[in-house]
Amino acid sequence: MEEHKDSAPVPGDRIPPNPALDQQVADPATGREQDTNEKSEEENNINKNTTKCAGYANLAFQADVKTGDNFKDNGNDSNGIELLKWNSIGEQKMSCADDKNSNDVKVIVGKADDVEGEEEAVVVTDDEDEGDGCVVFRMLELVKNAMWTHREFVKKICCVIVFLLFLAYSGYCLYRNWGSEGGYRLLLLVCFVLYLTLGYRLVKPVVRVVTSVHVQPQRVKFLRKVFRWACYVAGCGGAVAYIAIDIAPRQPRNLLALGGICSIVIIGFLISTNHRMVNWHAVFWGIVLQFYFAIFLLRSPVGRDLFKWIGDRVMEFIHYTDSGSRFIFGEAFMMHRFIFQNMPAVIFLNSIIALGYYYGAIQTVIATFGKFLAMCLGTSPLESVNAAANIFLGPTEAPLVIKPFIEKVTVSELFAVMTGGLASIAGSVLGTLASIGIPANHLLAANVMSAPAALAVAKLMCPQSRGDKILTGDSAYKIDFGAYSNALEAVSRAAVEAVKIVATICANILVFIALLQFADRTVEWFGDQAGVPHLTLSRLLSYLFYPLAYLTATDTEDVFVIGRLIGVKILTNTQLAYMQAAQIANNTLILTKYKELHPNGTWYYNGDDVILDAFNQTLTGGVMTERSLVLSTYILCGFSNFSAMGVTLGTLSALAPSRSRDVLRYLIRAGIAANLACILTGCVAGLVYI
Repeated sequence: MEEHKDSAPVPGDRIPPNPALDQQVADPATGREQDTNEKSEEENNINKNTTKCAGYANLAFQADVKTGDNFKDNGNDSNGIELLKWNSIGEQKMSCADDKNSNDVKVIVGKADDVEGEEEAVVVTDDEDEGDGCVVFRMLELVKNAMWTHREFVKKICCVIVFLLFLAYSGYCLYRNWGSEGGYRLLLLVCFVLYLTLGYRLVKPVVRVVTSVHVQPQRVKFLRKVFRWACYVAGCGGAVAYIAIDIAPRQPRNLLALGGICSIVIIGFLISTNHRMVNWHAVFWGIVLQFYFAIFLLRSPVGRDLFKWIGDRVMEFIHYTDSGSRFIFGEAFMMHRFIFQNMPAVIFLNSIIALGYYYGAIQTVIATFGKFLAMCLGTSPLESVNAAANIFLGPTEAPLVIKPFIEKVTVSELFAVMTGGLASIAGSVLGTLASIGIPANHLLAANVMSAPAALAVAKLMCPQSRGDKILTGDSAYKIDFGAYSNALEAVSRAAVEAVKIVATICANILVFIALLQFADRTVEWFGDQAGVPHLTLSRLLSYLFYPLAYLTATDTEDVFVIGRLIGVKILTNTQLAYMQAAQIANNTLILTKYKELHPNGTWYYNGDDVILDAFNQTLTGGVMTERSLVLSTYILCGFSNFSAMGVTLGTLSALAPSRSRDVLRYLIRAGIAANLACILTGCVAGLVYI
């Protein structure tokens, strides 16, 4: 017995049998009765008790030790014990031989029921050290089980601790850096975190208490009507007063944009599907919200500085992709700026958006802004949430926010979904446009202003019909987007998915630039045959969309250029139109520098291009004033082109196959509505901007 105690058994080897036990079993005279009579009182107590042991080779298991006839029933005559072990594989039976002369228990593990041909030898001792190990193991198991049972409570405690540490750190840093740019940035971050964590939980009980107050239905209806008309008077009166006092005396030409707003409303009403059911409340407040937001952004010093600061931070954030591009493509990546600098920004921002969805930040912002739109415009929760989602997402991703309800939405809501997706740009594309030179602050403002504009035009051109069942309640605001198991998976999967977006952008731009160049040369050839030089497709588009550009109150000398950009956006895509606008902005800077270096230098137009004599340089696409460049940012802000319509058709048809006929029926009308919404945004900006 000592030799087995000194050397540890090897798993898989069977321990030699005990000679004493063999002697007992071989005695036919005594047999099983002799074995039973010789049992001591201690052994009889063991018969009645169950002992839990720790396993061999760090394998945690529990075993019930039973002595008696169970082992004998399996075909053994020795005084053995049966040990039942549980592990990750399942239940395994082990036969153990008991030696009275030793404190050791030899355990021979039998074959598992579900694992054939597998044997191992385990030695379990009752020494003092092994006993202490069992106690420690049991204590650890108890702690682990307790934490798992109350895991939600433990998680909340950890979150509270982290939150308190964050507040303590933020308070100290704000006290130390108050008044600096870093202090204001930290203050904005703290406010956003407090809003995400506590804002909704504090506001919801107040709303519940207010709405639970019992008031007679007739009185509620009367008070609601009075409040609505008071808001009409206040909103309209404030806008008229501001225009008369501040805008008209300083910039009379801006009043031309009022004619543009009225023209868009008239056009939308004339082509409406149901003139009698137009929701004028949504139309009115959609335009008024745009107006006041434009005042805050373009005329208020606080708004200008705030959005300029946000735009600078966005550009700073986007430039972090340069380090990744430099590592992948080398120091010469700036030589191919579009593919090696601008496109990586799409991948980076797409991953950041997915990370925001994983932590619930973007869902909270979308739900809050959607509730605000629904309250102000009187639109349904579904179309309001979708309009808010389009600020961050494109026409492919935004419908996923309301995916469970798309099959049941009304035709008017489906039309609003399509219009909202085509009248805005995705957050990832916004980063790309900012990286090529488009002002990020105006891009952000235009994208936010497009949400109420899209809802206003959609409710004007395709209002709800009588008998439509509209989904109400808070179910539309419970957004579940993406099933990520952790933050790393969210970032990684979004980066891989963004590769498809990058490939789509590059392929479309390549094809459309080639087609546009081919069309220009073809139209120019036909013009030369008729004796009309410099006739191109771009010039034809300038004449075609001249009225729309003129109604936005852009500078007179730039109306043709704006009209051309509108045509390029509709016929090709938004990125190409913005790229031409960025090139024109760069041309304007070159011309300004040319005038400074050569005050007497001459320059002239050659078709749409500008020729600089002293530099012997051609500025392709011409130039624009700063005001026209800013307004073009608002006018072009939307995916309202034929390629995006195809994407919208494929997305909605896949999400709701039963609504494919409705999508096909209203898709072209939605494209027209989206373009009118973009022009409406440009008119409001042209009315306010000086």
